[in-house]
Order: sequence, then C-alpha cells, then structure tokens
Amino acid sequence: MIDNPANAKLEQGEILIAEYTDPGWIMLFPAASGILVERGSLLSHSAIVSRELGIPAVVGITGLLDNIKTGDMVELDGTTGVVRKISN
Repeated sequence: MIDNPANAKLEQGEILIAEYTDPGWIMLFPAASGILVERGSLLSHSAIVSRELGIPAVVGITGLLDNIKTGDMVELDGTTGVVRKISN
C-alpha cells in the first residue's frame, strides 16, 4: 500500500494499492502486476494509464484502504473487477 509515490518502492510483480493516483505515480506502474485504487473511475488517471500499459486495474473500490493492508495477499481480476483478499 502506497500513500506517497515520492519515496515508495514497488517490487516487480507486486500489486500497487493506493487511495488515488495522479501523474506523479507513473514511475511505479511498470513494476506493478496489478493496480487497486479506492478513488477513481473508468476515466481516472490510474484507469487510463493502466489500460495503456496493459496492467490489470480496479478503481473506485469503496473501503479498500480499510480492508487491505501492506503485506496482505490479494487477487484481482481486471476484467470483472473482482478483488479477493487471500490472506493477511
């Protein structure tokens, strides 16, 4: 889970989880195997950039940050929008 892209490190293959993104986050996207964002829509920055890069993403997830924490194992389906917490 990342709250500030300036000092964030995302290992290759990790899922990026954030409250929102803006253009300052773009350098983290290529390492992500998926993107989950609490605030956003089909036309938000995270949705558009993830589509351009071919990265599965689900945006506009109410309560995301309340239910998933750093280190949790999650699975996402960018086609259906289904996000599942596998373990803590």
